[in-house]
Amino acid sequence: MKPRQPRDAAGVRTSAPMRCDTCKQPIATYDGIHYGSIERGYRDLCSRCFNEEVARSGGLEFRHVEFEPIEMRDAAGDPHVFYFRVHLLGDRVSLEAFELEEDGVPGGYQFQVLGDAEADLFGLLGQLIERMRRTLAVRHLKEEKRFGLTIADMLVRGRITCGSEEDGRVPLLVIDGRAVSWEQFGRMLMSFEGWQFRLEIRDRSEEL
Repeated sequence: MKPRQPRDAAGVRTSAPMRCDTCKQPIATYDGIHYGSIERGYRDLCSRCFNEEVARSGGLEFRHVEFEPIEMRDAAGDPHVFYFRVHLLGDRVSLEAFELEEDGVPGGYQFQVLGDAEADLFGLLGQLIERMRRTLAVRHLKEEKRFGLTIADMLVRGRITCGSEEDGRVPLLVIDGRAVSWEQFGRMLMSFEGWQFRLEIRDRSEEL
């Protein structure tokens, strides 16, 4: 029998051998940061300890906040549980929201907002949640009995990630929070043969 993998307070599996080198607490799979340099070496830190160290080195007053997971429903009424992560990036702060895959790593819907290092994190959270609601209210794909998965309304928004089955050479798309292979997406596009299209790439912190 395999030993049971530890879970954090939210019930998410943690990486059993990984503990924060500063506070010595277990680090959730999605929360670890390998921080340092070749000259000084690297350490595994949780987000709180990472942010506190970045704040000290930059002479910033920064109070780390850990937001509890929330559940939101999409346009079809399906539930999605989102986890949050705060990272101080020099003079900027990043607030991310994401779903988790079965192995505890971020997947599905993912969102990010950026603000000044001393910005009100609860204000940023409000902005992020409003963006999440707007995104979840729209479905770009639909299931048809005859054709299977198709484009719903002439517009598709999503995220580009890595297709592991092709050794990273072919993208895997995430649309409506679900993984769509490049081959699947190509079949959907064939229903528009002869039409024009525009491909626009945006930073992950921008709203599409």
